[in-house]
Amino acid sequence: MIYRYILIRVLITILFSTLIYAENKPFSYSYIPKFVYKNQVFPVTVLVKHYDKNDPPHFEYDIVGELQPLSSKPIRVINQNEAFFTFYFKANNPYDNSITIPQLSIWNLTYTYLIQPKIIELRDLDTSKIKDFSNLLASNLRVTNVKIDPFDNKNSLVTLKLEATEANLEDFKIPNVSNDGIENLKRDGAKVIANYYFTIPSKVDNISFSYFNLIKNKFESKTINTSIKKGFSQKNYLAPKDLTFDTLKKYTLYALTFIFLLLLLWTKDLLYLIISFILLSLNIYNFLQEKSICVKEGASIYILPTSNSNISRELNKKIKTKLIKKYKNFNKIEYKNIIGWVKDEDLCKN
Repeated sequence: MIYRYILIRVLITILFSTLIYAENKPFSYSYIPKFVYKNQVFPVTVLVKHYDKNDPPHFEYDIVGELQPLSSKPIRVINQNEAFFTFYFKANNPYDNSITIPQLSIWNLTYTYLIQPKIIELRDLDTSKIKDFSNLLASNLRVTNVKIDPFDNKNSLVTLKLEATEANLEDFKIPNVSNDGIENLKRDGAKVIANYYFTIPSKVDNISFSYFNLIKNKFESKTINTSIKKGFSQKNYLAPKDLTFDTLKKYTLYALTFIFLLLLLWTKDLLYLIISFILLSLNIYNFLQEKSICVKEGASIYILPTSNSNISRELNKKIKTKLIKKYKNFNKIEYKNIIGWVKDEDLCKN
């Protein structure tokens, strides 16, 4: 009987000790989502009890795990003697039904601790009824600036400055637009900003797209006015425009010069001499303005002067061509009726 009593006391002591230890674990997850959607950016938060600013914890996720935080530096929130450290992950495994947060190692001068891997259900987002879905999932999305420039004689170049929270902006794409891409993407904890550019026919006055709001748990639509109005810059710094009109002007100038030279020889009239001199001066000026550059074999011709722009062609030989315009480290050229941009690094050395 006495042994049974002792055994019960030992079991009770072990049970209570386990519960007390569980309640006083120095590190634990205070938030992990039950499920996430594919390609969703989501947070997980680690609770640090008895936080000491003089001995802060260090975190390291097991590098063997396929899923890794988007930044090794967590967002920190301190509440008296407790602290919350939030990491952001992206559910970028589209072929499975779950994802695994890898094992987390935590240490400071007092503790060395392991938090075991956590499995999260992975779901598909039903977009079958959303025809203008932009592939974006976010807690919030703002279009903070819209820039519209002429692209060519039929299309406009639109650049959107986007600001979002807990968002996969790198996947953003508006359906039914051309020459689009993301550039200057920057992530700071939950906040992410980027520029998204695309071209559309100039006659299109607005364009709409939808994204999935993770807070409201529903799709939201946004409409962008894409008509070029007064006040927008009409200077075409970027557009690979059609040069047919420029070519027509050049040959018209040649023809007029030739005609007036013939009239001068025929009539010896002083007026024709003056006009011929002016036309010849204009031709010489235009000739001096033209600058040729050499482009390496294998160089890429970009549609726009950005590294993320689509490539229209790759050169299969070294060429010498006219430099139309210079923009930062890009050079605007024409090659086989294609207008585009090549990088400085792709120009011939000599």
